[in-house]
Amino acid sequence: MKQVVAATISLTKRRREFLDQIWYQYQNTNLPVHYSEVAEAIGVSKWTAYDVLKSLEGQGLLKRTYNANENETGRSVVVFSPTDLAGHLFQKERRGISNTDEWEMILNEVTDLIKSHQDLPLMDAINTILELMKTVDVKLKFCAYFLCVLILFLNSLGDAIKDLTVNVVNSSQESKIQLSVFVGAVVGMIIQSVGEELSPEMITLVKQFFDNVNQLDSVELDLLIEFIKQS
Repeated sequence: MKQVVAATISLTKRRREFLDQIWYQYQNTNLPVHYSEVAEAIGVSKWTAYDVLKSLEGQGLLKRTYNANENETGRSVVVFSPTDLAGHLFQKERRGISNTDEWEMILNEVTDLIKSHQDLPLMDAINTILELMKTVDVKLKFCAYFLCVLILFLNSLGDAIKDLTVNVVNSSQESKIQLSVFVGAVVGMIIQSVGEELSPEMITLVKQFFDNVNQLDSVELDLLIEFIKQS
């Protein structure tokens, strides 16, 4: 529903510039953004930036919160962060696969991706694939790329932990639940293990992964489960 609403939102070129800037800053820090930072990046006064961000807030694209002012005890400052509605404006619309041959091509591609990145430093490999995911325009391929990240991480932990974790997909007969359990388990381990090294975009991509999974049919979900088991 939010995707439909997002598609109907009218934004002037100027408002889009401000939204793009705050989205970019938020994705890089995963922290709410002060309007003065947006003003500096775009080259306008902080009051102009505040007015535009307030307008975007009125459209449901930003939400405000209050942070403590480090310079003045007892006072707070206004900061803004993108809403889920704004996220749908930036989320890439991806298509379904055309036929089973396309999946075979995707499978070969992601298998090669794991092999070629296996010997790189873990975070370099993960961040490279996360960057590649931004240009993927097929839902099933996007999900397979994301699973590559999780599999590379599991490979770094050794066969025993990997086999134990992969076996959790057997906790249910439903492919969607199997995927949810597997992804939740591995993402939890990644966050606990690498912590601050993890790109803030990872959280956004987790959400996009599940958004895409919800649009896959049962055959496509089964293909992803089989990919996990064979990797």
